[in-house]
Order: sequence, then C-alpha cells, then structure tokens
Amino acid sequence: MKTWTGILLMIILAVATLSVTSTAQTTNESQQQLNIDESSSQTVAVEASHIDRMNNAVNSNKEMMPVKADDVSVAPENSDVLVYPMSIEGSGYIYNGLVVEANGKKREFGDWRAEGGTYKPEVHELDLNGDGKKEIVVLYSKGHGTGIYLGQAHILDPVTLEVMKMQSLDDIVKEHVESKVTVSSDQIEIGVTVDGVQAESSRVDKAAGDGLYHEQLQFGRVTYYSVNNGKLVVSTSGAYGESLYAGDLTFSYVYQNGEWKADDLKYSMEMYEEEYYESFD
Repeated sequence: MKTWTGILLMIILAVATLSVTSTAQTTNESQQQLNIDESSSQTVAVEASHIDRMNNAVNSNKEMMPVKADDVSVAPENSDVLVYPMSIEGSGYIYNGLVVEANGKKREFGDWRAEGGTYKPEVHELDLNGDGKKEIVVLYSKGHGTGIYLGQAHILDPVTLEVMKMQSLDDIVKEHVESKVTVSSDQIEIGVTVDGVQAESSRVDKAAGDGLYHEQLQFGRVTYYSVNNGKLVVSTSGAYGESLYAGDLTFSYVYQNGEWKADDLKYSMEMYEEEYYESFD
C-alpha cells in the first residue's frame, strides 16, 4: 500500500513541477514581448532576434551599447520601411553599420557609420524618378562640430535594396561650378559661376592676422541632405577659409542614364554669423 502511495505522490509532484515550469516560461516570454511592444510602436517592425543578437554582442564587448526602440527610424511614407543600427558604440551616439528593412526585405550596410541621438538617420520611400516604383532614401550624419556638418545620403533600389549610383559632390562641383577667391589688404572678394551663369559677387572684410584663404571655394564640410516635395535636395556651403563660408550651393538629384545626377543648381550668397558655427557643437 505504501509503495502505490509513494508512486502516486511522485506522479503528482512531477506534474506540478512541469506546470510551474511551463507557467514561468510563458510568463517570461510574455514579459519580454510586453517590454518590446511598450517601448515604442516602431519596434513592431523590428525583428526581436536582431536586437537580441546585438544585445548579446554587448555582453562580450563592454564598449557596445544595446539597440533600443529609440534607435529605430521609420519612413513617414510607409511604416514597413525602417533603418536601425547594426551595433552601437560608446554612449549610444555612434552607429557602426546600418540595417535597412523595406516591405519584408532586409539588407545590412556595415560600412555606413552614422551619428545617433538627435542626429539619428532618416529613411524615406518615394518615387524620385517617376517610373512608378518607390526608391528607398537613407539620410544620416557622418559627424558634426563647430562649422562642420557631414551629411550623407544613399538611394536604394526598391527591389534589391542595392545602392544606386549617385554623382559625388566633388564631381558635381567640378562639372558645374567655377569660383575664385581674391584677397586684398582689407577685403576678400568671392566670385561664383554656376553652369556659366555668374552669381552676385560677395565681399567680406578680411579678419585680423595672417589667415589662410582658399583660391577657390571648397565644398563638403557643411552639407545637408533632405527630402522636399518628392525630391532629394542638397545644400552645401562654400568655404573661402577654415570654417569661413560665403554661401550655399543647392541642387536636387535626377535619374539620368543609370545614375543620379545633380539638377537645378543654384548658388546663393549668404553671410554666416558666429551663432551659425556654434549651432554645430
């Protein structure tokens, strides 16, 4: 009698243990899902497995930070298009590599190094060339500082998510812009011609001391990319000296012969105040 009673008691304890274990697993899984869902509605489109892989990397590298919902950027045109970091370095302001997801497809770009925080990347989905297919546009900052903002943009094929060829800023300036910086004893004169059309000349007072000035305007150290009215628009400042800017070259990208090229180029003279430089800090 004692033997059957002992066997029955062991069976009851085993069933109870399995029930508790199953309940605990279910509770943990539900709590994990709840934490992800409550962080941000953006996280719904992010694969938890990818974030888990990044967080596992944190355990083996103390300089890495976990990927959070706040690090995810969603296209305003389509919530199924998003960009987020492959990994995060330091205090969370450096993204080492970016992941682009679009309508069920995903591609990693390990060589894209971007800023996070308030400068975190943007992503858009829109038909830039009017062919009926919406390209993916990724915008981010490579770095910023006093008198510097290094904006970057990529246009991706909507089907393959491959980077499409874009004319570089250096090539655009060489093809379309001519400039000359003339330095006298007390003034600096800046002349600019865009596609053969001369812009209004600009004269500025020469600063005290033996400053170094460029012979031609230099572009690239302050460059912004944005999406406006269905176009990818660029604004880049022309420097006549170190952190000394005379005005902005603006243009948009159009698709020609298999490459995105500059169109509708304009140069506007503008004097930059000290507050402008400080805004990059």
